[in-house]
Amino acid sequence: MNDNKILELFNFDRSNNQFQSKSLAHLHTYYLSGEIKSPEDYVEIFDLMRNASEHDIIKIHINSSGGQLFTAIQFMRVMAECQAQIICSVEGACMSAATMIFLSANAFEISEHSVFMFHNYSSIVMGKGGELYDNIMHERKWSEKILKSIYKDFLSAEEINSILANKDIWMDGEEVLKRLKNKQDSINKKVKNSNGRKSRKPKE
Repeated sequence: MNDNKILELFNFDRSNNQFQSKSLAHLHTYYLSGEIKSPEDYVEIFDLMRNASEHDIIKIHINSSGGQLFTAIQFMRVMAECQAQIICSVEGACMSAATMIFLSANAFEISEHSVFMFHNYSSIVMGKGGELYDNIMHERKWSEKILKSIYKDFLSAEEINSILANKDIWMDGEEVLKRLKNKQDSINKKVKNSNGRKSRKPKE
């Protein structure tokens, strides 16, 4: 290790010849492979993310065709609360509920030839006629709300509506990376506009 690398590691301040301590990141890796199962199967990774510090990095390797939607919803909640940097790395398939987990990360990696698929949820409903109707009407409103929330600025309004109409949307890694960049540009623009409005002084 040369002097420059040592100085970088310890955050050496050349201006006053002082060393400042610097916490080094701890990398945690987790493999989300195969079917996304019941939430009790993921308590360990949930606990890790909720107790991680801002100096940690959590890398989730994804190769999944999807699975239980409510498990993905809990993943999204835990990832939103996590203080660490979360990287989602797709290595093959990222479909259905797995795409929701993927889009909840802070940073992304996509292996060559990976495949993405976005679609509406599926379920089995049982009960009396009136109960079935109430359930279907509720799930329609619920699914519309969750899809618009998760895929906002990534899928277009027309694409989200087509998913609600039970159409599958397929993408390769290059298309996903392009959309992720556009999504980040859109977020940056909104933040810039918001900061601009806050900085304007009221007229006297």
